[in-house]
Amino acid sequence: MDQWTGVHRAFIIRAYYRNNDSISSAQRMFKKHFSIYQVPPTNVIKSWLRHFECTGSSQGGSCTPRSSIPQIFCTICNQCLSNEKNFNSALK
Repeated sequence: MDQWTGVHRAFIIRAYYRNNDSISSAQRMFKKHFSIYQVPPTNVIKSWLRHFECTGSSQGGSCTPRSSIPQIFCTICNQCLSNEKNFNSALK
């Protein structure tokens, strides 16, 4: 059984991104928040981050992406933002 719960994983992932992608800062926040001495090792955190970025989940399991819809959506949003900037520039 895994000693780290989903709450632990989610906290580390959130702390990592809030601290400019710093694993050591996330580990310090984890230690302070949960008041425990032992923190997840760097290699474990890196695997959680890879899994989260691949699936959008902090829970264990295989790394199969949810779908390509978020990628398509981001492409469309970026195109819309670009068009809006061009439109606003033309108005000035």
